Amino acid sequence: MAAVSSLDCFKPMPVFINAMLEKTGGGMKTLLLDASTTSTISVSLSKTLANEQELYLISQLGKPAASVGGMKCLIYCRPTSENIDLISADVKACKYSEYHLFFSNILPKNLLKRLAASDSSSVIRQVHEFPMDYVPVNEAAWAINIRKSIEMSWSWGTARERTFQGVMDRELSGVLSFLLSQKTPLTTITYPSQSPASKHLSQQVSSSIQDGFYHFRTQRQCHLLVLDRKDDPVTPLLSQWTYQAMVHELLGINDGRVVLKGAPGVKKDLEEVVLAVKDDPFYADNRFSNFGELGENIRTLLLNYQEESKANDNISSIEDMQNFMERYPIFRAKSHNVSKHVALMGELARLVDHCSLMDVSALEQELAVKDDHAEHLRQLIEKLSDSRIKQADKLRLTLLYALRYESTGNVPMIKGHMSNGGVSLDKVNLVDDLLRYAGEGKRTEGLYGKRDIMSKIAKGFTSVKGVENVYSQHVPVLQERIQEAFKGKLSPQAYESAMGGNGAGCKDLIIYMIGGYTYEEARVVEDFNASNGKGLKVMLGGSTVLNSEGFLEEIKGL
Repeated sequence: MAAVSSLDCFKPMPVFINAMLEKTGGGMKTLLLDASTTSTISVSLSKTLANEQELYLISQLGKPAASVGGMKCLIYCRPTSENIDLISADVKACKYSEYHLFFSNILPKNLLKRLAASDSSSVIRQVHEFPMDYVPVNEAAWAINIRKSIEMSWSWGTARERTFQGVMDRELSGVLSFLLSQKTPLTTITYPSQSPASKHLSQQVSSSIQDGFYHFRTQRQCHLLVLDRKDDPVTPLLSQWTYQAMVHELLGINDGRVVLKGAPGVKKDLEEVVLAVKDDPFYADNRFSNFGELGENIRTLLLNYQEESKANDNISSIEDMQNFMERYPIFRAKSHNVSKHVALMGELARLVDHCSLMDVSALEQELAVKDDHAEHLRQLIEKLSDSRIKQADKLRLTLLYALRYESTGNVPMIKGHMSNGGVSLDKVNLVDDLLRYAGEGKRTEGLYGKRDIMSKIAKGFTSVKGVENVYSQHVPVLQERIQEAFKGKLSPQAYESAMGGNGAGCKDLIIYMIGGYTYEEARVVEDFNASNGKGLKVMLGGSTVLNSEGFLEEIKGL
């Protein structure tokens, strides 16, 4: 049997958290985090573990706080100059009896010296590096959660490059941190030759490895493929029909949290809910289920809960009461979990109906996978004049048309129909912005050339059971790249190597998407890992996790 890769985005953080807490020792303690590590810890640290380890308070580094002289302070943050200043100020004030410092990436020597200089009272007990400078999203997906990455990649190699050096540095530190945390030895690095940003990031990773950045012994070979979002601008523009992707598209997922405040009929305790793969078995099992399957599964979840509720009604003895009280916390948690998923499903269904998304999605899919200009033009003009369709959806349909039919010369005319259909000028202008970013002359070839063929292949590669074919025809370009990378068949005209050969023979593939990826692409990766049967493993990372709104906000920045 082929050896299975141990790569898992969630795996390092619990190990790091336990190590940090054990090294800090017993007694009451405060945990201080920066914005980045707050996101990481939020998906990894359970309330139970926090209570067991006597974490009295979890707060933000630099936030004003009273001195707590007898308490230990555990700090976990990125090794930045700003964070070192905040730590130094805290240490000089001796707000805590002792400080235990942990950094999510490699701490430069000059920053370590600044820390030492600030510790005149010798309250810093230890300094360690626990590299996890990213946020786990799924078992095989992670993100840095950085903005302006699309603007950075668009500007890289131009006079504006220096403006975005900080963004590029953050991308580099995130990739290197992931490699360190997963103990992953790279043998190959490739990138699309038309992307100066991908080339620079690939070369920087290669230089870090050659400089002795890290070394791990393993028989598995790993290929890093650095991609650019502009090579597939279609996927982030499509309506989504699987649970995780659909929630992010219609409601938004931020650090695992979904805001339902303002949704009709939602109770106060459900105005903000958490979707956590590790703590919510129903979500973990159903995040890739399509809309139809999801409704049936939530119905089953509700029926099972009702049966359990009836069993709890039959309390007739002291022993029954004692047993119920022992089960009560678990039962109460189940009650909230069921209510959460019912509320989410209800709001998704309302939005699908209110926004005519079935109708919109059918045309989106046609524009994404088929060449039928006359019919597409007719349907698009019809949709642009339909008052039931939202501005945002009219914009997405127009963008999909412009990407496919840019060369017809009809884009100016369609923009006129957008204006007549009530689309605001700032949204109309996004059509030109997107074409400047990812038009025919900007992206790597292959966005449409093999789409019909790949759509057919997809039926045996992905698990979109139950969704009518009209809503699931599109296959992200990423799927094709995965197949090509494992076979060593990335086009030599379109892809170059910063280290190693073409990736043939590698068992592990790490894909990093400059500009961000979508939950639909994360599902493609999870499906591949579950079904390839050859011991191959793909991990997907990126600047952020996109929905259409986030993608277009980035494009607007251009």
